[in-house]
Formats: sequence, structure tokens, C-alpha cells
Amino acid sequence: MLGKLIKHEWKSTNKVGGLMLGAMVLITFFGWLAFQTPMWRSISEGGGGFSWLDIFGAFTLVMYVILLIVVNYGIVIYLGVHFYKTMYTDEGYLLHTLPVTKHQILGSKILVGSLWVLIIALSMYLSIFILGVSMVWAILPDSYTFADFFGEFLKAVDDLFRLVGLELGINFQAWFIRAAVMILVSPFVSVTTLFGAVSIGQLASKHRVMMAILCYIGIMMGESILNSIVRSVVTVTYLSSFGAYLDTNTIINSILRLLVAVALYFVSWYVTSNKLNME
Repeated sequence: MLGKLIKHEWKSTNKVGGLMLGAMVLITFFGWLAFQTPMWRSISEGGGGFSWLDIFGAFTLVMYVILLIVVNYGIVIYLGVHFYKTMYTDEGYLLHTLPVTKHQILGSKILVGSLWVLIIALSMYLSIFILGVSMVWAILPDSYTFADFFGEFLKAVDDLFRLVGLELGINFQAWFIRAAVMILVSPFVSVTTLFGAVSIGQLASKHRVMMAILCYIGIMMGESILNSIVRSVVTVTYLSSFGAYLDTNTIINSILRLLVAVALYFVSWYVTSNKLNME
């Protein structure tokens, strides 16, 4: 039955999710187009002067950044609204009468919502990478090939990481592995936290949407304060190098976010099981 719930949830969200993914492709295209203006070639050749195409290119890059932020946060806002409508309004009556457990309902919504957040996040990273390549290609002198530049760039980055790692005691290989794991896990933590805040907001008798927003802000602030307190205590107690501080900071932040998400998952389960009051 969980599989059917996931399939239904995917169908109900794929239109908006697909639209945002399409928007990401479109703004990436316009970002690439901005680097095709003569301004970038003149930079590599030491020339000067600007044309209306250059002004258009600069404006397009500004719009690219704005739209990137809008899409990144837009998917989160949409998932929060969708969760509220399908769980705590008239739209959710049929869902709650199905012969399934609340864990299955919440699991399907968290899984699908997290998958969309992950897809949008990965597409954003890919978009930024494409624009970075476009910028390099636009300003690269004719005497250089992109393969030459990329090889020298990787060598310089490797040397920099090795030097900084030795000076500050940072194991970048382990740090990047943890960062990659967090990129994959973070959407599930974020979506579970969001749904927990929405569920808490439904305990209010009036202005439930506003209460959900305030709960989410309060949770984020409380999590940040708690994170800072724990980091401060650990740092003062035994940490002696920046590398150890960075590693500990990453681990503490990950553990606290995970614990908060787990707690809020059970809050959502409790509200839907015992305090369900649809509008």
C-alpha cells in the first residue's frame, strides 16, 4: 500500500515539480546566453567599451541569481502548502479514510517531497557548474583550450587543498564525503522539519497557516541557538585546531538537525493520529 501512496503523491506533485525543474532549465539557458555577449570576450582581450547587449547580459545574470533563489525556496513553500492542503483541509478526508497507517501516509509524503527537493538542489548545482564553464569558455584566450585550463585548474585546486589541509589540519577528503552525504540526507531532514512545523500549526484554533510559519521560524532559530551553544561548549572544552573545529561543527550540526527532524516526525504522527482537526 505504501507504494501506491508514493505513486499517488508523485502524480499529485509532479506538475508543479516538473514546472520548477523546467524553470531551472530555462534560467540556466538565459544564464548561458548572458555569457555570449561581447563584453566577456573583450575582458579576455583587454578591450573596453560596452554595448546594449552587454547591459542585457548583466541584467540577465542578475535575474538568473534571483530566479535561482526563487526556484530553490519555491519548491519548499509549495511542498509545505501541499502538505497542509492534503492533510489538514477538506482535501485530506479521503486520504485519512484509506486503510493505511499514519506512518505510511507521512512516509510517502516525506519521501516524495524530499525527492523533489533533492532533484531541484542537484539541478541547481548543475546549473551553477554549467554557468561556471560558460564563463570560463567566454573569457578563455584563444591560445588556451578548455582541457588545458581545466587540467591547470584541478592541479591548482589540489595544491591549494593540500597546503590548507596541512596548515589547518583539515582532512578535505573526509570533509567532502560528509558533505556529499549531507547533500543526500538534508532534503529528508528539511522536509520532515517543515511538515512537523505545519503539523504543530494545526493545533491552533485560528490562523493555522500563520502559526505554522511562526513555528517553522521558531524551530529554525531554536535549532541555530542550540547548535551554537553546543559548538561553543565543545570548542572551549577540547578543540585545538581549525580542522578539528570544522569536523566537529559539521558532525554536531548534522546530529542536531537529524534529532530535531526525528522528533518532529513523531510530532506529525501524533497530530495526525490524535489531534486531527480538519478545516
